[in-house]
Amino acid sequence: MPGSDQGRPGPHAHPKIDEETLIMPQTMTDQEWEAQNGSLSPGEATALGLCWCCQGRKVLYTAFGGVQRTVPCPEKCNNGKAGR
Repeated sequence: MPGSDQGRPGPHAHPKIDEETLIMPQTMTDQEWEAQNGSLSPGEATALGLCWCCQGRKVLYTAFGGVQRTVPCPEKCNNGKAGR
């Protein structure tokens, strides 16, 4: 039907979130996104009882070309805690 908005999202439609890779609508620069990984050295994180890799966050933040993702900690840490 000409002029019909049928099939188009309404004015309050939310941006699509890719549940598999957890891509969120971009609100930060790639540099700001990756800065969420923290600045502790592996030794400092371990001394605080945190996973040396994710620093207690359970995920790592990565971005390239405006595509921002979170990925599970590759160390299979104990919910962000040091040790296994």
